[in-house]
Amino acid sequence: MDRTSDKAYELFVPGRICLFGEHSDWAAEFGLHKGHCLVVGTDQGLSAVARAADSFTVETLIPDPLGRTSGRNRQMSCRWDAKTLLAAAKDEDEFFRYCAGVAYEMSTRPGVRGGLDLRITAMDLPLKKGVSSSAAVCILVAKAFDTVYGLGLFPHELMDLAYLGERLTGSQCGRMDQACIYGKTPVLLTFAKGEDIRVEPIFPGGAISMFFVDLAGQKDTVKILNDLRWAYLQSPDLQRALGESNAQIVRQAYHALAVGDAEALGRLMIASQKTFDELVAPHSPEQLASPLLHQVLSLPELAPHIYGGKGVGSQGDGTAQMVARSPSDRDTAMAILRRAMPQMQCFPLTISPAAANGAAHA
Repeated sequence: MDRTSDKAYELFVPGRICLFGEHSDWAAEFGLHKGHCLVVGTDQGLSAVARAADSFTVETLIPDPLGRTSGRNRQMSCRWDAKTLLAAAKDEDEFFRYCAGVAYEMSTRPGVRGGLDLRITAMDLPLKKGVSSSAAVCILVAKAFDTVYGLGLFPHELMDLAYLGERLTGSQCGRMDQACIYGKTPVLLTFAKGEDIRVEPIFPGGAISMFFVDLAGQKDTVKILNDLRWAYLQSPDLQRALGESNAQIVRQAYHALAVGDAEALGRLMIASQKTFDELVAPHSPEQLASPLLHQVLSLPELAPHIYGGKGVGSQGDGTAQMVARSPSDRDTAMAILRRAMPQMQCFPLTISPAAANGAAHA
């Protein structure tokens, strides 16, 4: 293989929080309405070292049953050829099938002259909790190829390659997850059938103190997506929730972010969760009953310190997010949760003009 360098490249990809608009990305593919969502990157993510190689190797930390790192590693290594990568991507028993899917997509790009050695060296992102850990891995693989081989791809191109690679495995993921590539820049994503994703950065008018909570529960994202997709065309309630109602809330949330109105953002989260519980959750009742989520959101001791909160991602008992009244209120609220529910983990998140004005790390 013609490699120009064996240089090691250090990479970082954050997770992403969907503030508003979960499920509207895939729903837009049916063509009944556009999808709109607001997302922002987390402070937590995946760190890795990448090198050019003659084969394709990925090594990562293994999550425990709660989605947290266990201290153990797992590795996949295979020949660098399209047939082998495609077989690995289609193998439901292959732990690294998402990585193989993205590698297969990257192998079709001009300038990719060989394989990759990718070692995930640190991980503080909760896994399988609705903060796009799988999409972060896919973006990481695409970004590693882009960096190692100097491809100079745009962020939206890396998003497309990561999305196609994950979908190649049979995943029903939507198109918002890959927005983690924009880092801490909040973005509005608009989806329409047969059209490219429209991405608009948002520049908040003031700092907004938030935090998200790993609920230490279980959720099956694949079942949630399958249940909702199956029901979508038969359910006017589901269509309204992911179409008209969602668009109205996202528009209001966009303007609340633009002026830095944390209180309005919190109120909209409460309204959004109410709509979700009434119109969406009944279509996957086993997964979206979400007792842990609702227990946290309704905890009386939190009320003086937060403006509101809601579920994250596909929802279920994965992760909750909350808008705090101030940085000190956030600290107090997280301390309350740690005492009341020590099995849960809290992670601070600040949306600020400084972060929004920074360049996206792509």
